[in-house]
Amino acid sequence: MCGEIGFRGFSPHARQVESFRRAWRQAAGLLFLDKPNQACGMLEFAALLYLSLPLFIFFASFTRLAVSLPALVAILAVLYRVRPQEGSAKFPRSLSKSLLCVATSGLFLWSCAYLPPFGHTWDWLKHFAILNELSQNSWPPINEGTRTFLRYNVGYYLVPGLLARLFGDRLIEVFVFIQTWIGLYFVLALLLQKIQPSRPAMFLVLFLLFSGLNLIGWFFFGHDPSIFAHKEWWATSNYAFAYDGNATLFLWVPQHALAGMIGVLLLLSDREQPVPPQALSLLGAAVLLWSPFAALGLVPFAFAAAVRSGREAFSDWGNILCGLVLGVPLLAYLLAGTSSLPHGANWNHDDFFIGRYASFMMLEVGFYLMALWWCDWRYLRHPIIVVTVLLLLPLYRIGIYNDFTMRTCIPAMTLLAIATATSLTEAKDRRCIPLAMLMFIGSVTSVLEIIGRGREGYVPAREQSLRTGPLAQEPYVMQYNAPIPNWVLRGGSD
Repeated sequence: MCGEIGFRGFSPHARQVESFRRAWRQAAGLLFLDKPNQACGMLEFAALLYLSLPLFIFFASFTRLAVSLPALVAILAVLYRVRPQEGSAKFPRSLSKSLLCVATSGLFLWSCAYLPPFGHTWDWLKHFAILNELSQNSWPPINEGTRTFLRYNVGYYLVPGLLARLFGDRLIEVFVFIQTWIGLYFVLALLLQKIQPSRPAMFLVLFLLFSGLNLIGWFFFGHDPSIFAHKEWWATSNYAFAYDGNATLFLWVPQHALAGMIGVLLLLSDREQPVPPQALSLLGAAVLLWSPFAALGLVPFAFAAAVRSGREAFSDWGNILCGLVLGVPLLAYLLAGTSSLPHGANWNHDDFFIGRYASFMMLEVGFYLMALWWCDWRYLRHPIIVVTVLLLLPLYRIGIYNDFTMRTCIPAMTLLAIATATSLTEAKDRRCIPLAMLMFIGSVTSVLEIIGRGREGYVPAREQSLRTGPLAQEPYVMQYNAPIPNWVLRGGSD
């Protein structure tokens, strides 16, 4: 009776809205077996939204109705299910720390040439070409002349590409800067929330400048004598393996860096909780669209998080459904036409030998691990997974430049960077001196990389294209395109 009286007090429009809300709650509960207290904190939810927004745009604008409709429903339902509840920690909890993250991420990206006057790395030829492909053509972009479609991990590009379509391509660089700035802010804010270092500014600087000992490798084995040369490829001349520092990642491949870093940080527990296990499949699908290699690198850590949650993660209908209606179409899109990409065991290449592999592992991660063992090993999360992954990745290669090794390592290397920065930030005795010396050498490598790339020429954003010029030729053309038909895409089966 009280409910009826309260309901009569609503306007007809309010009654319709309330009826819709009740129906949606019931449908979400029935479909996903909704359970109480499975909620994100405000910051985790915002970061999950950041990764998932391109996923929503992709299914809404690229795929045919039979694919897009269940996918969009699944995305919205999972987000609704894990939304922050009343009483969740406010976002941001600390205004001073939030401002620190905003300022640090903005200054770091400015130094990494996201805004003038510094130059871009040559990888931005590809980044801007993909953005122009999205801003100048209908979605999904299909080249009728070559009978191919844009097939790439477009998660990083869809939001700035959509903004460029709406407001013009003159602002492409601004849109890219804002997109990356927001993402790096989430990385830094999640770090401070998960780690809670006693000296947050020092911790963030150490994390951003973390790098392997590429400077030493370049000094002994490098081919380019310039101090500002790109040093990550010191190990071999045929791109067999490399582990990039954090500055190098944002200079060259922010799409992989943001996906791998945010993804692994969302899986870490803190004094509150990680992302609920019911969101694991959605997180995996979102990262997959940003970076298939980063998603592959997240798999062992996601499995560990699922095991920690028990049967709840493996038997959850939301995870199962998202795996089917999001994962299967994404794989069909991303794997289309990739059979011709170079791949195989690294030891089959002439430039691979065990001595160089051993020196690579010691300089990139081995000395850090030994110093952490001596200083404070407890700060390294999932040490067995981290060590195993980093030992195995250089043994296989995929792609012209072996992006498999370079990008799949990002989640594991992020945890190593966190452990190093935390140990030095919280250092209380001289046992951390060896680790500090290693970090100093690594940070010098990062600074030289930033200066060296800033000295390179400016890449005109609006002049790059996937349909003309070098990116339309072999061997690059099939990295970004695949032949139609494709059953996932609108117009892809014509």
